Amino acid sequence: MARLLFVFLDGVGLGTDDPGRNPLASTWPGLRALAGADWTAAAWPTAQRGDVVTAALDARLGVDGLPQSATGQTALLTGRNAAVAMGRHYGPWPGPTLEAMLVAGNLFADGFASGGALLANAYPARYLAALAPAAPGVGVAPERRLRRVRPSAPIAAALAAGLALADMKAWSAGRAVAADLDASGLAHLAESCGAAAERVGTREQARTLARLAGQHAFTFFDVWSADRAGHRQDMAAAHAFLTRLDAFLPALVEALPADVTLAVVSDHGNLEDLSSPRHTLAAVPLLARGPAAAAFAEARSLLDVAPAVRSVLAAGPEAVRVRTA
Repeated sequence: MARLLFVFLDGVGLGTDDPGRNPLASTWPGLRALAGADWTAAAWPTAQRGDVVTAALDARLGVDGLPQSATGQTALLTGRNAAVAMGRHYGPWPGPTLEAMLVAGNLFADGFASGGALLANAYPARYLAALAPAAPGVGVAPERRLRRVRPSAPIAAALAAGLALADMKAWSAGRAVAADLDASGLAHLAESCGAAAERVGTREQARTLARLAGQHAFTFFDVWSADRAGHRQDMAAAHAFLTRLDAFLPALVEALPADVTLAVVSDHGNLEDLSSPRHTLAAVPLLARGPAAAAFAEARSLLDVAPAVRSVLAAGPEAVRVRTA
């Protein structure tokens, strides 16, 4: 069976060679080894070398203005031009128009039909309670009530496909991973959810994600902390994140089963230019590695990613259709 792991890096563009402005322009040996190049606009190649494909993707979707998360992520997950549908770039969360596009068809539904799909992120109980459709206070203890939160495009897509979101117990059991790449942000919850110490660490999280990817036709991992560091113009936070990413991705590739193709993609620029808290017009990196990486060889925009993923999923035989809990 052909399997695909989609590692989504929120807000990572290809920027200048100036490390004072672009934290990606510093030395990141792990990232460079995976792509065969530095993650900057000048160095990043559009090329296919064996089972490795790299490309710079246009994130503008043919619409004026700065690309935004909801339209970019919806385009990645559906292959449809969400910015044109909205008449503008829109975000951070999808509204009714984009939610309808995600419900009509998305990669999680395609993955389920091909043998199983998973949104690999773990979510704390308070977030899941705030996301729940129940009226405020219904079934939720007063001290745990939060103002309702709106789902991101990946969460909306997963829910539309009928998938369950993983909680802290799932993370403790090794059935989910942490968006900060090493689970340090979840460490303070470890005791309450019974998590073993071995669940915390970059290599440990990478190995867990690799194992999960080997169990599903389509696995999606949402790494949203890059965008947060970009909006805050926080160079120290950006370097801390990239230090983890520089260790995480090589460990992930090392641990991936042979039948899993990895695709690393972003939705818009941000982290690569800390001179501004806003998104950018920069192209975003695409890195594909593995047995079906060639499916991404012609990708040049966000709109080309979903068709490539679907071609990978279609290459696998029919499997028993068991929903992921």
